[in-house]
Amino acid sequence: MLTLGGKTTESTKRLEAYTRIIRPVTAFSTVLAAIGGLFYAGNPLEYSGIHIPLLVVIGVALAHFSVNALNDYLDYKSGLDLLTPRTPFSGGSKALIDGILSPIEALGVAIALLLLALAIGSYLTLYRGLLVLVLAVTGALIIATYNKFLVKIGLGEVAVWAKGVLVFVGAHYTVAGFMTLEAVAVGMVYGGVSALILYANFIPDVEADRVVGRKTLPVLLGGRAWLGYLMISLTVTLILILLVTLKLLNPLAFLAVVPLALTYKVALKLKTSKDLKDVVEALALTLEYVEVLT
Repeated sequence: MLTLGGKTTESTKRLEAYTRIIRPVTAFSTVLAAIGGLFYAGNPLEYSGIHIPLLVVIGVALAHFSVNALNDYLDYKSGLDLLTPRTPFSGGSKALIDGILSPIEALGVAIALLLLALAIGSYLTLYRGLLVLVLAVTGALIIATYNKFLVKIGLGEVAVWAKGVLVFVGAHYTVAGFMTLEAVAVGMVYGGVSALILYANFIPDVEADRVVGRKTLPVLLGGRAWLGYLMISLTVTLILILLVTLKLLNPLAFLAVVPLALTYKVALKLKTSKDLKDVVEALALTLEYVEVLT
């Protein structure tokens, strides 16, 4: 029979297991996209009570956590988790491989979190209007089809880019009550950063992804994966410069060009990498630059 201390220890282990599978730190760029959208039209509290912005951020975070748990479940079932190397940037949480959680528990966590996110989306729909539901359902469809379909036809990175735009625009519309093409354009920057992070995380998993039939851009580009990284970074940089030039973003946003420009070093390091260790060292630079950018 477990003692009280034993129960506490067991509860702590379960909490750590659930935290590991949802990987909260990976939601950073997504949550920032939501916060950016909330403040794009000014102080969100001028448009709504504080509970609306809070619900937006919580709903977005829950949806992201759901994606992580669902991906762990699907990657385990497909055998991908057994093939991917353990790095700080890829390979999932390995919680199922290590036996910390069962597959059905991971699936249950994913479904529960997605339902909570949709419940928040439903409330925000009643508050603001049907467009919120349309954006939320679109995001849910991306989540549901990402692993089994989108990433297998070469649209994984595009889907994540679109998700970033949806998060930014959805947050903006929910608090402000209106949507503009300018907001969509600004959302492209946030979506691009998310796509760049995802692309970087895909690189160490190229061989494993190829075996299970996933057509990520690094898989499609093969030895030229560094070029894809450079093109995504360059695209985001050009969009950012254009938005500042057109006065759709505060001139201070131009400072973000510096860390984006420095990502060319990552591309060059990836180009000359000879093994997984070199790749990991290059990707570590990505995180440093993204942290500065965000």
